[in-house]
Amino acid sequence: MSMKQVLIVGFGCAGYHAAKAMRESGFDGDIHVFSESDDAPVNPMLTTHHVDGNTPFKSLPPLGSLCGLAREFNLIVHSGYRITYIDYEKKLALRNDGAVYPYDQLLLATGASAVKPSFPGSRLAGVYTMRTMRDASLLKEHLDFVEVRKAVIVGASAVGIKIAEFLHKRGIDITLTDTATHVFPLAALPNTASLIENRVKVKGVELLLGHGISGIVQKDDHLVASFSDGVERDCDIAVLCIGTQANTQLAGDAVKVRKGIVANSLMQTSVPDVYTAGDCCECLDKQRDGTDIIGLWANAAMQGDIAGKNMAGILTHCEGNIPHNITRFFDMDFISFGDVSKTGKQISYESPDGNFLIQAVLENDKIHCVNILDCAAASGVLKSFFMKRLIEPDTVLCNNERVRLSNQGVPGWFIRELERLPRS
Repeated sequence: MSMKQVLIVGFGCAGYHAAKAMRESGFDGDIHVFSESDDAPVNPMLTTHHVDGNTPFKSLPPLGSLCGLAREFNLIVHSGYRITYIDYEKKLALRNDGAVYPYDQLLLATGASAVKPSFPGSRLAGVYTMRTMRDASLLKEHLDFVEVRKAVIVGASAVGIKIAEFLHKRGIDITLTDTATHVFPLAALPNTASLIENRVKVKGVELLLGHGISGIVQKDDHLVASFSDGVERDCDIAVLCIGTQANTQLAGDAVKVRKGIVANSLMQTSVPDVYTAGDCCECLDKQRDGTDIIGLWANAAMQGDIAGKNMAGILTHCEGNIPHNITRFFDMDFISFGDVSKTGKQISYESPDGNFLIQAVLENDKIHCVNILDCAAASGVLKSFFMKRLIEPDTVLCNNERVRLSNQGVPGWFIRELERLPRS
């Protein structure tokens, strides 16, 4: 294989898996990696665990140190630097110190950043966002050295509810807020959300749903968070967990961007020899027949692997993915997959003891979405079946899969409804 120079801009999960796939596919050219941080790739959801005070910083990166990865895959790592501009016609990348790097192929794996709203007071001391290891360290340092009695958490999805759990364990009074009228608005069906909310309230967490934050002010020795309907809450800290936005700035006007940098099934962008993968990338959504950002660690790994193989000359197609959520919090497991915004016939089963709930939305031969609360063991079979149904609508469960679901407490009538078999 002829020597080429490849640039990987951003070294999170997608960048790591691209570099790994290139080397494993026999690519022997130079791979330059540009990372603004000295940190190794880490799952953004795992950074929240550092806040609980029991997870050491060094144990968070699951793939090893940056230096170790550089040695393992023979990477030229530019840590602490960022690429500020790319000339896609001349195939040149400009570093923030003025250095210029030519490339034969380039991977945009720039990830996503926490949304930082511009309401009054959003930049006050004591107001935090949660996405990166640095974010987690700043919040933990505050908690370790300053007395915190009350906290307002804005955003009642996976990150927000995990932060609520960890702060609650520290004995802090929590108000969890969201503009949506129920928790996990992009993943939970209303009945599932209601059961989660009831359990969270029993823990002593206040839920303030359907309230949009409008501002934060400093008052004496504490903060006051105000909401659009006039409600106010005193707090010592506020943590903003209101979502992410793809880092697409380097795409400029040359590369096609919608919500994210648009990729085809080979992870190629609209510009020749430029690829993309990870949370900055908008790729095939198998359920919606289009492209979308599916910001998951496993999805970034898959996309990076496929991009790396194609950059190394190994033709590999991405079959796409679907939105899904796997979150454990307050001793609960919540799993969802599919599009909860779609309408259809809802089927639901709650165990007599109230410890297990499973719901699905069906329409004709399609399963639009599935919610599972506290039965994680059933999720593997159900997700596999869901994915097969997207490709072949006549797919049914095999006998072994039906037995496995039944053994996990899923009733026979629910299984037959999923398969569209008549009730007996």
